[in-house]
Amino acid sequence: MRKNWIVYKASIARELLRKGYTIIDIKPNREQPLASIFIFKNETGLEEELQRFI
Repeated sequence: MRKNWIVYKASIARELLRKGYTIIDIKPNREQPLASIFIFKNETGLEEELQRFI
């Protein structure tokens, strides 16, 4: 089972937060210095929610 999920788009991270999912860290994106990555705790339903954005 995956421990965490990494989200690269702020708009997706914002929507997940609104739906009650837990963000555990925000880090700089090494490939794009002006961007950030958002790390979410793996919770029930998160994977399905992320599939909606693909």
